[in-house]
Order: sequence, then structure tokens, then C-alpha cells
Amino acid sequence: MPPVAFRRLALLVLALQFARPSAAQPIDHAMASEQWYKVTDDAREQYVYEIGHAAAAGDTVIVLHGGWGAEHSYLLDALRPLGDTHRLVFYDQRGSLRSPAPDSTITLQRLVADLDGLRQDLGVDRVTLLAHSMGNHLAYAYLAAHPEHVRGLVLVGAVLPTAFSMTGPDAAFLAGVWPGADTTAVQAAYTGALAGVEARVIRRMALEGLIPARFAEPAPDGDPELRAALRGLESLSDRDQTRAWRMKFTAVNTCDGSNWRDMQGGQVFYTGTVARQILTDPGYAAAVPTFWPALAAFAGPVRVVDGTCDYTDPGPTVWPHVVDDLHDGRLTVVDGAGHSLWMDKPAEFVAAARAALADATR
Repeated sequence: MPPVAFRRLALLVLALQFARPSAAQPIDHAMASEQWYKVTDDAREQYVYEIGHAAAAGDTVIVLHGGWGAEHSYLLDALRPLGDTHRLVFYDQRGSLRSPAPDSTITLQRLVADLDGLRQDLGVDRVTLLAHSMGNHLAYAYLAAHPEHVRGLVLVGAVLPTAFSMTGPDAAFLAGVWPGADTTAVQAAYTGALAGVEARVIRRMALEGLIPARFAEPAPDGDPELRAALRGLESLSDRDQTRAWRMKFTAVNTCDGSNWRDMQGGQVFYTGTVARQILTDPGYAAAVPTFWPALAAFAGPVRVVDGTCDYTDPGPTVWPHVVDDLHDGRLTVVDGAGHSLWMDKPAEFVAAARAALADATR
């Protein structure tokens, strides 16, 4: 892929990485055990939503949504079936949709403090964290700060415990977890996955009539007519631009993007300033190098659930080697699932998540 095309796709995927992965669903009050606002130690209100029940001390699971800057509701339907055996505690992280806060207070350190304050309010000494997407980085940061309060980790759509990059992990991290790895081949797997995302986006838009139908078949890279057609999307109606957004987002987060009609909602569910604040936070940059040492030193169970089409580690390529270096690590791969595994393989995802939680909460 030419550099210009790659940069354009990289920007698209980064933007969508921090957007809303699924639809907001009506809250099922019959199953909800509690909805409440926690007041943080600096007097900010943090929305909390609990479902299910805890039959044992380890059954409380705090769910960390992705983003940075997304919100919790996209995970509700995906994880709701697990409420029959666990107390699932969802919340909107600081600055996200239902937990507004001044930009100046949004730092990784504050997010870690908010999570620990929630743990304390729940009356749980050791908690299991179930994290999706960039929520994994919050889980690693919390583990590094409070290892004594972590019972287990369930990492879904798992971002590696190093600096996030769409061309693969940095060389030092890769060499540490996978001595002798062919870095060129790893990078090729990542760039190939991103090229596949771009192809799915274009094919879906062509099949749905947003660009000429002939582009449903692969066009030469850099085809000027194709690029003109894509620029023309800016002149579409609001309705069609929303459809285009949903197609793009679904193509990024699933294996083929054909179920884009299940991807409701839009950017109103994403607070972009949160991502900007965290990604420019010097404390975040300083914390990232602590993620892998903290995870490698953790003696508790770490369960990773990934799909074969997940662009954050296509294959997966690197996670099998990471898991091998953990004290109690296990990787479950859902074939034919992407970053939002439940959109591609809902039953398989629930089964994998249930097994992972059974281990991580023991």
C-alpha cells in the first residue's frame, strides 16, 4: 500500500478505534440491580450501572469500555448473558458520555484513581477486570498501580501491553516476548490487515450504492476515479453520510462489514476530547512501559479472547507469545470474529467470555 493510502487508512482506523463499537440498547430495568452515580474524590459524578448478582466473593467484575472516550452501553447486550453468574459493573469513564468532567482532570492517573474508588465503593478487596479495546490499557495501568487488588483479568479485543501501533508492536517489546521474531513478517501481517479493512470499506460502499458499483471488485491502488468517488462522499445527504460512517466502522470492527445495519448510533456516543487528553498526557506515555512488566509479574489468571480478524493483532500474531510468558495465561481465539467479536460470532463470544470469567474469578 502506498504511504499516502496507508496514512489515510491509519487515520480512519485510529478515529474509529476511539468511536462507538455498537448500538445503545434500552436499559433492561428488570435485570438491573442498581444504577447510580458515584462521586469521585475530586467531586465529579461517575455513572455506574450494575447487572447480575454476586454469589461468591470473586463474582464482581468491573467492565472497562474502550475508547479512549467511548462509553459502556455498547457492551451491555454482548455481556448481559453473563449476568446470570456474575455481578457485572459497567461505568462511563471520566469525561465519557454520562460522566462529564473538565478536560484538565482527564489523565490516566485520574482514571486509575476513579477505578480504585469504584472498587472500594463496591466493597470488593480483589476485583476481576474485564476490558475491551483501549480499556485494556486502563486495566494494565490499574494492575501496575494496585496489583494487590486484582483477582484476574479478562482481555477482550485485546490491545497489546505496549504502545499502540497499527503496524505492529515496537521492536523492543516484540523481541522480549518473541525472541527471533521476523519483524518484517509481523509488520506485513498488520499492514495486510489494514489493507483488508480498506478493501472491505470500499466493497461495502459499492454494494450499497454509495459509490459506483464497479468498485465492489478490487481497484488498482491509488485509482484516481476511486479516490474521487470517496471524496464525493462528503457531498452525500446526512442520512447517507451516517450510513457511510456505520459501514466504515463495521468494516473496521468485524470480519466483512456486511452486518453494518446492526451498527446503530454515531459520534454522539464518543467524547473525542477524552482520547486527545489521554494520548497527550505525559503520565500515559510514562505509564505505557510499565504495562508489560506488571502483566508479566501478575500471578493471577489472565484470559485473552480475540478474533482472527482483529486489526489490533491480526491472526492473532503476537498474543500467543505474550500469553506463553504469563504465569497463568490462556488465549481463546474466535474464528471469523473481529475486534467487536460479538457482532460476528455472538454465541461463540458469550461461551468464550463465560469460560474466561469462570477462570478469572476463581
